[in-house]
Formats: sequence, structure tokens, C-alpha cells
Amino acid sequence: MLANRLKILLAERDLSIKDVVNVTGLTRPSISNMVNNPFANISTENVDKLCNYLAVTIDQFYDYSGWRFNYELLTNVSSSKEESENKPLELRLKVSMISGKMRRVFELSYVLEYDMDYGDGGEHDAFVEVYQPDNDDELFIDVYKKMSPLFKHQVESELLQPVPVILELANNRGEFDNLKEAMNVQFVYIDFGNDVVFQDDFIYDRKNAERQKQTDKLMEDFLKYTISKKDNSKDN
Repeated sequence: MLANRLKILLAERDLSIKDVVNVTGLTRPSISNMVNNPFANISTENVDKLCNYLAVTIDQFYDYSGWRFNYELLTNVSSSKEESENKPLELRLKVSMISGKMRRVFELSYVLEYDMDYGDGGEHDAFVEVYQPDNDDELFIDVYKKMSPLFKHQVESELLQPVPVILELANNRGEFDNLKEAMNVQFVYIDFGNDVVFQDDFIYDRKNAERQKQTDKLMEDFLKYTISKKDNSKDN
């Protein structure tokens, strides 16, 4: 993975986007895109202008990780309340990591819990626990821990993607009927030894319109995937 460090470099020098535009001649939309999207494609000419302006080398302008990651959401449950009775609610995220000729593929399990013996604890209404039961994510965790904050943030964002899906599925199944509308939820990713890799706390508001808008697209993609999977199994 390759990502620009422009946002960090500007903050370190107390520079604004306007400052960069005025000196380099690059457009404000271009600079804004680079700052807000570290993985944006930048022409060599523009990289040269920015490195010259900031007085940095190319390896100071870019952050690099020798691994690339792909993620695919899987499931073994129905989103229907009627069809899901007596079935545990669990999602799985298939993770592929590639570096040169080395390739590792494993699945992370996402389960919804209401009581946890590890993690940060505290006053939480629900927990989304993520783990790999066979320790197949050992290399992944090792790579993650050695990453720069920028790449760690990217990986964490991807691992958090299934969270609104599993919460929405649980809500559709009626699991939250007796809980308050604005729930305190903790995400906890643990390793094989039950040590916390990383965790995040947030509010899941079942009646919030903004939350609904954010999860609608994920649920739509998720349901399309489960339908296509069922159709494929019938064909086979």
C-alpha cells in the first residue's frame, strides 16, 4: 500500500491548503483530494512540486507498506426474524493479505455479545467481538502492530465495516427490543490469547436518521450478496 502524508506534513508546518495553492499553482480541489484521500493518485509532476515546496524527499512524502489487503463480508445467518430463530448471529470477514509471492487468507468471526470478561468493559449495552479461533490471523496482527498510524487507521476502518451490518441484523431480529434506543456499543478485536488488538466505542442509535442512511447501503450490499449466494448454491 502507498499513501501520501500530505495532511501530516502540512500540519507539522502549520500550513493551510490555501498556502499550498498560492505557492505551487495546484488547484484547491486537487490539494483537498490529496489531503482527504491519502490513497489518491497523484501525478509525478505534482508530487515533484509538493516535495520541492515542502522540502522533503519522496520517502518522506509517501508512507509505504509491503502488504495489500482485500476484504469480503460473509454470513451464515438470515436477516429475517422468522428464519433466524435459534440460529446464532455471526458474520465473517474474509481477509486476504498479499506481499510479493506470499498470500495469506483467513476469516474473522464477528459475534454480538452482551457481557464481556475482557476489553475495556465499562457501561456498554452490547459488544461486537471479533476473533480468529485458529490463530490464523497471527501474521495479520503482527503486520498491523508494525504499521504507521495512517495504515493502522485504514485497516481499522475496514474491520469496522461489518459492525453496523451485524447491529442492523440484530435489530431486525428483535434482539434490541428491550434495550434503549441509543445504545453504547464496544467493538473489540482480540487475538488468540484474548489480548485486545484494538477496540472502539460508539453510539448505535436505532432511531437516528443519519445512522440509518449510513447503514442502508451496507445492508443493501449485504442482502444482495446473500441472495446471490443462495442462487449460486441452487444452480450447483
